[in-house]
Amino acid sequence: MPAIDKLTRYAQTLTYDDLPSQAVIDVKTHILDCIGAILAGTMAEGSKKLIALVKEWSGKPEGTIFSYGLKVPLHEAAWVNSVMCRGFDFEPLLSGGATHVSASIIPAAFALCEYSKYINRSPVKGKNLITAIALGNDLNWRFRVAGRQSTTMSGGWLAETFAPPAIAALGGNLLGFDQNKIAHTMGIAYGQCSGSYGSTVGEGGGFMAQLSQGLGTKAGVLSVLLVENGFTAYKDIIDGLWGIYTMYGNGDYDPEILMGDLGTRFESLSPGIKRYPGCGATQFPVYGALELATQYQIDSKDIAEIQLRVGDTPYGLCGENKFDPITSADALWNYRYSIAVALTKGKLFVDNFTEEAIQDRTVLEFIPKIDVTPDPGLKRGIEIEIILQNGRIYKNSINEMESVSDSELIEKFEKCNRFSVKPLPDEDVEAFLQMINHLEETDDVTEIIDILG
Repeated sequence: MPAIDKLTRYAQTLTYDDLPSQAVIDVKTHILDCIGAILAGTMAEGSKKLIALVKEWSGKPEGTIFSYGLKVPLHEAAWVNSVMCRGFDFEPLLSGGATHVSASIIPAAFALCEYSKYINRSPVKGKNLITAIALGNDLNWRFRVAGRQSTTMSGGWLAETFAPPAIAALGGNLLGFDQNKIAHTMGIAYGQCSGSYGSTVGEGGGFMAQLSQGLGTKAGVLSVLLVENGFTAYKDIIDGLWGIYTMYGNGDYDPEILMGDLGTRFESLSPGIKRYPGCGATQFPVYGALELATQYQIDSKDIAEIQLRVGDTPYGLCGENKFDPITSADALWNYRYSIAVALTKGKLFVDNFTEEAIQDRTVLEFIPKIDVTPDPGLKRGIEIEIILQNGRIYKNSINEMESVSDSELIEKFEKCNRFSVKPLPDEDVEAFLQMINHLEETDDVTEIIDILG
């Protein structure tokens, strides 16, 4: 059976009953953490710029921009919500090189739930939303990872490069498309795949990282709307002459990764919860620096120098030529800035990545003390040394971090909500948490959107 037939059959037939219990738990975690990231992201500089533009465009009130309560065309609402999710780079990641998947999949799924209810007059049940998100996350992971190095970070492509066909599949599942219609939707989506590290990594690229995330989301949702209005596309986006791995890879892919155990293997859904805002590469250095500062009661005023060693690839993302950030978005991809904030302020949160915060003189004067060097031998993890003015040296090697507990995840959500442009009152926070906990019992998931809007 051709690969595209296997994938579209999977998209059409997957049901809630097929999902292992851990996959359901993982989906709920992704939703909770992504919505928290969106609430905080309402205050991100890039989010506010895009919302102002979308408001100026106006248009048919179909989808909700969370927290702002604005109604705009459906694909634009999905775009904005996705950009807000990446506003402080604080959403969950997927492993294996897939990285920023949920920031596209979850805003798209909620947008399509609004479409189903208000355009198709068919409310989406919680079980169906869980199934669609599991499907979307799984396929986005498979699409990106199956091409091995050529389709992950080493190849220069982003997670959202491969988001449109995954969103097309989840949309087909959510709206009850047949296999043929799903294939056309995925074909339309493939025609809109875009986004690369070429425009996101480097000075000034921070805003594009956020916009690119949302553009992948927008393209996927738009594909569903186009196929609903009679558009079609060539369907074999995998093994066709100009298939996805020919155009975005080296022409080869791992069929086991792409199609192995479809509908039964969902380990890829396990969420990587960030403790700190910023690129995933900054998590270990900040954790290691704060651990040393806490363990040895180090005052930042006593620090003479910091030596950070990281792998070649993360060095290129967050270390090379990264000193004083020129925008709040660029600060999220900056080892020196993140460590300087963590040690001078004793913490690192989204309020340290505003336009005003990145001009803090205490932080900027600390940055020159931090030296970052690439170490080809470091395939994972970091090594950090804090050298005091009295000559004492404290060292730390970080290869793993303690997992975020359920209580810490809820605390993170609550802190993100308090930073939002319109914080939810306590009773709405509790209602939202209860709805996520019991999502499989919900008859209409737009009730969640009503709370968030």
